[in-house]
Amino acid sequence: MIRLLTVSPSSPRVWNPFHCDAVYWQGRHGRLHRFITLSFLYHLTLALLLTGTLFIPGCRKTYDLVKGTGKANATFKQMKVEVKKKKQKHILVNPDSPIIFTVPEEVKLDLQEATANEYKAGQADGAGQIGEGEGDGPAGYSSGREGTRFIFVRVRYDGGNWDYNLHNNADENMTVEFGKRSHIPVSKTSQDVTLLALGRYVKGRSPPVVFMVGSNGFRFDDREAKALRSYLLENRGMLLADNGGSGFHGSFLGLMRKTLPEVMPVEISDDDPIYRAPYFLHGAPPLWAHSGTRPLGWKKDGRWIVFYHQGSLTDAWKDSHGGTTAESAEQAYQLGVNILAQAMSGYSEWKRALDGKNKR
Repeated sequence: MIRLLTVSPSSPRVWNPFHCDAVYWQGRHGRLHRFITLSFLYHLTLALLLTGTLFIPGCRKTYDLVKGTGKANATFKQMKVEVKKKKQKHILVNPDSPIIFTVPEEVKLDLQEATANEYKAGQADGAGQIGEGEGDGPAGYSSGREGTRFIFVRVRYDGGNWDYNLHNNADENMTVEFGKRSHIPVSKTSQDVTLLALGRYVKGRSPPVVFMVGSNGFRFDDREAKALRSYLLENRGMLLADNGGSGFHGSFLGLMRKTLPEVMPVEISDDDPIYRAPYFLHGAPPLWAHSGTRPLGWKKDGRWIVFYHQGSLTDAWKDSHGGTTAESAEQAYQLGVNILAQAMSGYSEWKRALDGKNKR
């Protein structure tokens, strides 16, 4: 008997990758294709979830002031400047007072005089009202949050050397000095934040001042400049910048032109209010003057939003003080205290007004 073989017509090839019988999933490499596809989908989903968290309000960045009564003597009891004098003809009781006591010329004084520049928040000391009241109490700010400590915030950027001198404890030393002189609790561990992340702080809960340093050129893009602008203007932040070497200067000015095209930098005069409290200074210490001898400032809406020292404050702050004199290092610390204190006090006033507006 002859058996007849019938040949069934071949099934059509399926090219649709979403169909389980697709050619892509069949054959010798089908399992490999399935593994690659599932792995890609898994990582894509994870990336989308992580990106999505940036737009959730609770996942945005926050920073809080130290909680206190906001009363003057609690925050800054007394700032003292050591002045060595061989011969003294006049004694200026108060830098802002027209009264001068004259000492006869034949009287020679050889002493180390401690002139107390007592900063009282709530009084005008050439810089206007910087604090929040009078009296004693826990050091800090009334708009702060319980249990917080002051944290020194450093800007991390691409290229260059954003941590210049910071590995020599410059930021830690400045933080410790600020804590000792202000009686505010501080954290010795600094915090790094990228330029892009500066735009992700919750309004009213951002660092009042951030620090940026370097000695080489660096890179930035439009998004980073936009984030920095948002931090400075919408969140009332302040940028304290320091030139550790001539290569930093051109890149920093380029960043400022991109960030604040409507604001021109100017030299900050020696009698500016920023030098008047808590310490009474005669301008900024020139130090190494890598790109100039005078600080540059960007001012908008009546306040300095950028203070740029051109002569390496961090060299004076670090352990060895960069070989400068003890007097110059002390002046560098005093300038740092003035900028931090005024930035935080002004931010606290703005935050209290903002909180009151939000409650209405």
